[in-house]
Amino acid sequence: MKKIYKKYISIIIVILIIDIFSKYWIFNHLDLYEIKKILSVLNFFHVHNYGVAFSAFSSKTLWNRFFLSTLSIIIILLIFKEILKSKKKHKKLALCFIIAGAIGNLTDRIYYGFVIDFIDMHINNWHFATFNVSDCSIFIGIVIYIKNKYKVNK
Repeated sequence: MKKIYKKYISIIIVILIIDIFSKYWIFNHLDLYEIKKILSVLNFFHVHNYGVAFSAFSSKTLWNRFFLSTLSIIIILLIFKEILKSKKKHKKLALCFIIAGAIGNLTDRIYYGFVIDFIDMHINNWHFATFNVSDCSIFIGIVIYIKNKYKVNK
């Protein structure tokens, strides 16, 4: 395997390890809906997301679990194909972050039937949607992709 692909696979594995262990810790140390204050703007808040982003398509049915898992697998395969095709390093890096997040959330969905979310960012009583390390990874990948896609040369 080419050295460059080892680098990208390593990135994916590191993100997955951080994601899996963080969710494992939350699952085993915080009860469902329990809040642990970390900073004035950050809590750990153990919730289960049966849907996708912002709990869209949220349903506890087996059909929903199967549909979202199948959709995730298809997206992961398409992203993996794009990583192999791409010649641009920043695009490969962005897609590695996205695929790592997708695999992390898919792993939860298959193993638990839901995704464990726990990062609760807030200002006073306003709370952003609760998310996890996989969601952060996907967001970072999208930012890298957009930043480089629309980069203006000076």
